[in-house]
Amino acid sequence: MPSPCNLPALIRSPITSKIKYVIGICAMDKKARSKPMRYILNRMLAYGDFEVVIFGDKTIIDEDVENWPGCDFLICFFSSGFPLEKAIQYVKLRRPFIVNDVYMQSLLWDRRTILAVLDAVGVPTPPRLVISRDGGVSVDPQAAIAFEQNMGMDIYSILGNYLNNTKNFLITEEGIRVDSAFLPKPFLEKPVNSEDHNINIYYSKEAGSGGRRLFRKVGNKSSEFDPDLKMPASEGSYIYESMLITENSEDVKVYTVGPTYIHAETRKSPTVDGLVKRNTEGKEIRYVAELTREEKAIAAKVSKAFGQMVCGFDLLRVKGKSYVIDVNGWSFVKGNDHYYDQCARLLSEAFLRSVTRRPSTTIQDIPRGILPGNAWKLKGFAAVFRHADRTPKNKHKISLVAQPFIDLLEGSTLEVVFRQKHQLQLVIDAIDKCLEAKIEEEQKLLSLREILEKKCELPGTKVQLKPIFDKDSNKLRKLQVNVKWGGEFTHAGLHQSRDLGENLRKDMNLLNKHVIEDIKIYSSSERRVRATADVFTRYFLGRPDSIDGVIYESKYLLDDSNAAKEQMDAVKKQLKTLLRYGNEVSPAVLAQAGWPSNLPQPHVLLREVCTILSRMRNVMRLNWATKDVDQIQRRWCCFESPNLFKERWEKMFNLFCAPQAVYDSSDNNSQDTRKSQPYNSPDPSGIPELYDSLKYDALHNRTFLETIFSDPEVSNHYHSHSNSMDTISETGSQHSHPTVDILETTHNIDLRNLYSHVRALFNFVAPQEYGLNEKEKKMIGMLISLPLLKHILNDLDDFKKSENPKTRLYFTKESHVHALLNLVYLSGLPVKFPRSSLPELDFLTQITFELYERHQIDGKEKEYSLRIAFSPGSHDDSVLDLHMDAEHCLKVAPRK
Repeated sequence: MPSPCNLPALIRSPITSKIKYVIGICAMDKKARSKPMRYILNRMLAYGDFEVVIFGDKTIIDEDVENWPGCDFLICFFSSGFPLEKAIQYVKLRRPFIVNDVYMQSLLWDRRTILAVLDAVGVPTPPRLVISRDGGVSVDPQAAIAFEQNMGMDIYSILGNYLNNTKNFLITEEGIRVDSAFLPKPFLEKPVNSEDHNINIYYSKEAGSGGRRLFRKVGNKSSEFDPDLKMPASEGSYIYESMLITENSEDVKVYTVGPTYIHAETRKSPTVDGLVKRNTEGKEIRYVAELTREEKAIAAKVSKAFGQMVCGFDLLRVKGKSYVIDVNGWSFVKGNDHYYDQCARLLSEAFLRSVTRRPSTTIQDIPRGILPGNAWKLKGFAAVFRHADRTPKNKHKISLVAQPFIDLLEGSTLEVVFRQKHQLQLVIDAIDKCLEAKIEEEQKLLSLREILEKKCELPGTKVQLKPIFDKDSNKLRKLQVNVKWGGEFTHAGLHQSRDLGENLRKDMNLLNKHVIEDIKIYSSSERRVRATADVFTRYFLGRPDSIDGVIYESKYLLDDSNAAKEQMDAVKKQLKTLLRYGNEVSPAVLAQAGWPSNLPQPHVLLREVCTILSRMRNVMRLNWATKDVDQIQRRWCCFESPNLFKERWEKMFNLFCAPQAVYDSSDNNSQDTRKSQPYNSPDPSGIPELYDSLKYDALHNRTFLETIFSDPEVSNHYHSHSNSMDTISETGSQHSHPTVDILETTHNIDLRNLYSHVRALFNFVAPQEYGLNEKEKKMIGMLISLPLLKHILNDLDDFKKSENPKTRLYFTKESHVHALLNLVYLSGLPVKFPRSSLPELDFLTQITFELYERHQIDGKEKEYSLRIAFSPGSHDDSVLDLHMDAEHCLKVAPRK
């Protein structure tokens, strides 16, 4: 945290004394508690002059503005669902210092208004034509007055013809004509509504015709080519903007904090190929850029013209000239500490300067009932976490009769288990003796040896040696050797737990810093769960010298039990029937499970998975025979190796690639062939294991995964397309018929299709293993998580009765989180998101219970509000599209 900067010479309160000034955050929770906001506000708190009050969705949506908390300084900005008119009423009533003018924010809702204002203040914009069919621009009278006071201009004069419908226009396949002006293709078609990001590009016939549809980023896509998109819209109001050839095919994202500090980043333009490069936080990869003197002047004009001190806008660089194409209003840079430092400093200076310009601080005039101390405040925080990243669980079985292994029994007729490192070394020694004597199959012994050599130091590795006797003669018939390993806490899990602890600490510091003064943390006894809890706790508590006595192990609350085994086994049998080949699942069941409407029946998708895996098995074995697999990926983490990778995937092939499940989908008569061949559907219980392995390798072994499953013939085809695209790129034509989409469909298509199909099947199977209907969900949920639920309810009751705020946290495994989540949904509490809309419960999934307390207006009674939130944890829908770093770590998604 930075030290206080050189602020103006004002009387400042020491950090340890009563806070003097109050910063109010009036924005939707998703924005007000976002990571950039947390980072900036925590820096401002470090100065010692401020206290932060987050209004919260409940107050903003449900409360009258007379009951909103009072503050000296107001950070207030519009986003989806935000009642801007109420915020304006609040500003009129309390008159705080505002960072971004609330009256003028509505000017950013219409692209016609934005562009007209930019023209008026001398900011360059691309050539355009406008077709209005909605009666023209509508301007809020308060916004018009505020704009005139700010800029000395009449907004209605600026808008001119945009205030009415467009009368004389002609739309053809060649272009757009409005009055005497003509705009030829290629051009962009933008809805006048700034919140509508469905933008179309229309290409000329010379460039191949067709168009590209741009949209808000979905997974790794921000646009897609449509060969049938030729005629512009015949209904609605649109801006038609000339498509400019930008430098390096990049957009520039610009962020201002007042007129003097400007931050800029470049990103690949969505008009190129629509493929989004993301980092491990799921954020688009961008690069810090230096602005020219003219661009800095443009940024100052934009911030001033719209009265938005903190403001973002988009800029294009074309042949040495810059054009603004959109203004977004309040925007924060993500993941840049220098920006956070500067933003915190500049906002603090602006706040403290404003005090000298006002006769008295507003805190003196705020009615007692809405003083910050009487606002909604976090009284208690309880949360349940799934553990962080771990290695996949694996097992390897072989049977043999070699004497060195028989000697390990030491005469016992019962199963013998080896866990300790020195015990596992005895097994390795037995393998070496067999290899030296050339008894038993060499390859299976070498595979067993590599597993033990790589995994013997990990506490989760064990060998089970089980003698099998002949029933008649009672003589030893064979030994069954079972090796089990995996489920170990990874380096990515360490980073995830640390980051979550630090970020949750920042969040609690804003909501109520005293909430972590009384804290208890409970963990199951499993190693990966306890390791998660240990790392998280150390960083959540600010890295104290010791965390002894903070974490309590509770097998009763958080460890697995077999209480629901019978019920879950019955559900798994039902799932197997649902996924049996030929079984058509009813639309009602599919809808309840959240099955995507654009996908075929689950049994069809499962069969396609088997077919893809059959092809991938052939490709892997071919590459294994023709490539130097040890050179594909230099660095292996988590005690992995190429052979262990192969061992894991061969197991997946055995589960899903039974001979009768293999067919050639490229055969023209494949449909008839499929009908005539017998087909046994794989056990659905293998789907989570397949998805787990696929996702693990996508994160930790990406290079090896993509290379070993890359068909040599398809790869050569891909590289030839890449070279041709490089040639196109070198000519500088962005208007030519786009073919980059083809590349995505030719390179590693099987791997990508496998991931998307298996993820869909996993999302269908995994939640329903805990019950297909409400009765089953309730029964299984109660058998698994009733003790935990009761404990949390007792916590909430204790929070209400206690004088001091408290925190209670629980770390467990996936089964308890599934069961508890079902019970929450079955409780009858109002929810914003249906259960089927939630993504998978990934590592560090959270269910949080935030109890808020407020003194009523008369100051005598207290009232309470409970907010239950959910985070899917370290999750991303398109793991294969993320650009991984050495941490191999997906960041934790925010709670909602």
